[in-house]
Amino acid sequence: MNEFFRLDDAACVKCGACVRDCAFKALARGADGAPVLTHPERCMRCQHCFAICPTGAVTFDGRRASDARATAGLELPSAAAVDNWLHVRRSTRQFAAADVDPAVLDRVLTSLGSVPTGCNARALTFTCYPNRASLARFKDAFIRAIEEHRDGAKLLPRWLAVPAIRLRRGGDDLFFRNAAGMLIVSSDETNPAVTTPHEDVIATLAYFEMLAQANGLATCWCGFLKLVQKEVPELLEKAAGIRRTTPFYAMLFGKSAVRYPRTVQRDSYAVIDYR
Repeated sequence: MNEFFRLDDAACVKCGACVRDCAFKALARGADGAPVLTHPERCMRCQHCFAICPTGAVTFDGRRASDARATAGLELPSAAAVDNWLHVRRSTRQFAAADVDPAVLDRVLTSLGSVPTGCNARALTFTCYPNRASLARFKDAFIRAIEEHRDGAKLLPRWLAVPAIRLRRGGDDLFFRNAAGMLIVSSDETNPAVTTPHEDVIATLAYFEMLAQANGLATCWCGFLKLVQKEVPELLEKAAGIRRTTPFYAMLFGKSAVRYPRTVQRDSYAVIDYR
């Protein structure tokens, strides 16, 4: 028996549910009907065998059924609640001058370990600037990288240079919107197991936005840094270690300084094409 898949023979009822649910056929039924990990190299560590076992007979990577949340009776949002969340969600660009509770942020980031990734690769890095002081250090490093770059032969695009000068002089923060913090999610493009690096990053931030707003935080997708990576990638590498080839995206977060009394109306913004 492989060290990461262990079976309690006394608890196993030999129902075969784990074998049938194993997407890559790493499990097979033995002579006595109990599951056997015949192809450990195929296992993508999705823990479906652990989750589906009706008696909790499977221990995976040292995790026991008694350590997991039981799905029966688990409180989940209703369809109406999820629909309401989607409609009231806003990209906030006015943040309050207050830091986020570290315990709340840690709870949200820890929960992100359950987000889906292609083939369960889980090759993600969460680079978090958790408070205003931390984000200020990033801004300073970013502006210094811009200033050093201006001394070179390559000219910076106007959309980058002008707001950077304003930010250095204490003007409007058009880049980071005076947010309390920023999360950069990046994928390891050098890992051969990663099949969907860009999709993994975006899916993770979509879940982060949902969890953050459920915990009273406001968010804003920071597409500006993607433009920097595309046009002047050396700046981002100096400031945050994000290379030209690194799949990533960033999201600003904090407490909102404004309240929206109603939702917007976007019911016809997408074409629905039933086939």
